[in-house]
Amino acid sequence: MPRYRSVLRSQFSIRLQAPPRIQFGSLALRARHPIRMKRIIPVSSGKGGVGKTTFATNFALSLSRHGKTVLVDLDTGTSAIRHAIDTPVTRDLYHFFRKGEPLANCVTQIDSKLDPDGSYRNFGFVAGPLHLIDEITNFGPQHKSHLIDAVNALDANYVVLDMRAGLDSTVIDFLPVSNSGILVFTPHLPSATLAASDIVKAILFRKLRLIFGKNSPFYETVDGRLDFFRLTNELIDRVEDVYDSSMKNLDEFANDLHSSLGDHPITRTVQATLDSFRVHFVLNLFHGVEESYQTAIRPFIENLTGNVSSHCGITNLGWVTKSDAIHKANCRSVPALLALDAEKRKPKDRIAQELEDLRVTAIGLEPAKKKPHSTTRERSGDPGDHLTAQLETLSTMFEQRRTDDYRANFEYIAQRALFTMKTRRSNEFGDTRIYRPGEMLDAIFAKSAHP
Repeated sequence: MPRYRSVLRSQFSIRLQAPPRIQFGSLALRARHPIRMKRIIPVSSGKGGVGKTTFATNFALSLSRHGKTVLVDLDTGTSAIRHAIDTPVTRDLYHFFRKGEPLANCVTQIDSKLDPDGSYRNFGFVAGPLHLIDEITNFGPQHKSHLIDAVNALDANYVVLDMRAGLDSTVIDFLPVSNSGILVFTPHLPSATLAASDIVKAILFRKLRLIFGKNSPFYETVDGRLDFFRLTNELIDRVEDVYDSSMKNLDEFANDLHSSLGDHPITRTVQATLDSFRVHFVLNLFHGVEESYQTAIRPFIENLTGNVSSHCGITNLGWVTKSDAIHKANCRSVPALLALDAEKRKPKDRIAQELEDLRVTAIGLEPAKKKPHSTTRERSGDPGDHLTAQLETLSTMFEQRRTDDYRANFEYIAQRALFTMKTRRSNEFGDTRIYRPGEMLDAIFAKSAHP
């Protein structure tokens, strides 16, 4: 028996009572935090070179056909969005941080030469500064808090955040509490695919540390709370430490807790945290089912389930076909969806009709998980189930979408995102706001009439 099991049993008097009122399915804040928009969706990648900004820009353009959309460049060291859209920028994040301009005044509309028909009149973007400015590229807590409030206050139906590649505090603090946003990876860059699971790991561990932190109301349910805080966080440290092989992932952590404590608020809370987490990804530079599955999806799933958890929900939102037209458009600083050619003008009646079919749009979306009975243990996650499901989803999507060009790819992904927002709780895909650290506890432990 591991050392900590006996310690848990001998040192603590655990009150076997009803679980704390944790509303994992809803992150609605109290009245002092009104919801101003439908959804904020971060787009991130484990490493650069996967086409993250290309995807974020065209995805935001697609969403703008369905509601007012603002794309915010948080990859502030490269000013990538500014260079991706050939439109004059008069105000950007420099003016927001240094000149005190409201963020709404820093939203740039597309030049009419790129959108003569006004098809994307509901799209706007906030560019990064023209040149690297350290206090903006690596902003501290005060700047970060100021920007979070400003993004939350933007008047938009959808806000898409183009995150910097990799993982640091600037990235993690803008990510949702209970889902991954959209992860972008490609069959052609294996290291980026594996690094994408690190983003999931970082979000999950951040949430666990909040739940089991010193200021968490969770410990109101447990005697000996200070000692238990220490031991719980020691265990979380062990799981998070890639050099410690004694506990390889959060599933082992949950199983060992269950073996020690049985059916208890602690074990149910850990399991609920894993079960409620949602991962959404998009494949860029797609070039066939077999290649994408073997070189991107399978390594991602195996790394995620082996090193993080096999209980998370995983959804493939779609892919963007490898296309010379996208590359040429990028070279001209024109988003692919705004490239002016004859094909753009062709009506997409067939695509529109298919996208209205919920059977197609819902491919690969998990049914909502039922709440387990309080006296039963959660099922063990099986990584093989994820692999089988993802291969079936990819094959089905390919059969139904094999003739689509990249424009249809972006519209399809946008429609799947919209369908997910319509049919899922707000915290399962992006969220209604970016939470400050202090607000996250309010969100996680939102008061509810039912536990």
